[in-house]
Parts: sequence; structure tokens; C-alpha cells
Amino acid sequence: MKITVRTAGNLGKYLPPGSAQNRAELEVAEGASPVDVLAKLGMPLEGSYLISVNGSALPKAERPGHKLAENDDLAIMPPLRGG
Repeated sequence: MKITVRTAGNLGKYLPPGSAQNRAELEVAEGASPVDVLAKLGMPLEGSYLISVNGSALPKAERPGHKLAENDDLAIMPPLRGG
């Protein structure tokens, strides 16, 4: 199934070659979770990412069990830092 993955900041380096503007369409297995997508992209799993699916934030505890659906929009953002 296809999903759209969006990243911000330096996380764009994990998207497949040819991705533009930190956005990529990705083919994932039926029932894949956001954690599965992180692993597929080679992102460190221990990262403190902000993750949303279709604009709704997904708490860290729910990420392994959340099943993505066809055409979902998965946003992966680096942690916010203040000064």
C-alpha cells in the first residue's frame, strides 16, 4: 500500500533518493506501523520524533500498534528545541 511520508529538518536525508521537499511516496506492507516505516527508512528507532498521522499527533506508546492505511500522511519531525 502507498503512504506519503513527510519529514522536517535533517530527517530528509533518510527519504529515498529522488524525494523532493522532504516528501516521498512510500510503498509499505499492509498493516505497517509508523515504527515499521522508521525502520524501513533506516531512522534510529530510539529517536525522539514527533509523529503524526493525517494531522493527528500519535503518542509514542501507540506508534508500534497503530496500523497505517492506504494514502495515510505520516509526518516525522525532529524534536523541538528551545533556547
